[in-house]
Amino acid sequence: MSIYDKSYKSFAFVFESKKARTIALSLLLVFFLLALIFFASMFFKAKLIEAKLLDNPLDLQVKPYTLLEVKITNITESDASDVSVLVEAANKEAIFIGPGLRDEKKLAVIEKGQYRKLYFLVVPKSTIAEGSYLINIKVVINNKTFEDSIPLIVKPH
Repeated sequence: MSIYDKSYKSFAFVFESKKARTIALSLLLVFFLLALIFFASMFFKAKLIEAKLLDNPLDLQVKPYTLLEVKITNITESDASDVSVLVEAANKEAIFIGPGLRDEKKLAVIEKGQYRKLYFLVVPKSTIAEGSYLINIKVVINNKTFEDSIPLIVKPH
């Protein structure tokens, strides 16, 4: 065996330098794919609060109200009890939520990984000006507070 042979013998394994490069590149590719899957799963992770207005923009000539659908997903590490969901308009003089200026609902239990959908009535005043109005959503789950907001676009009479 010459010193210039392209095979190496280490313990009981014999392999060529080309095979070593192929193995190293394969391991690097597998590591890269696992990292990509990890970051993609973080990006597509479920959000705790997902909200959508069923009629947005809201044309008051067609319909004087809309419904706000709020989906609460328990992304915490344990089951949640006594979950509080508070919805209120940033401009309370222009928009009513539910029966008053704000609406709060309680959920007895949401199991880990499960969700509940709640619906809130959103009624702009008849004298509202055209524009975008924020609706704030606040959820208290397992003693942690989460907040989100959604814009309502109003086209008046």
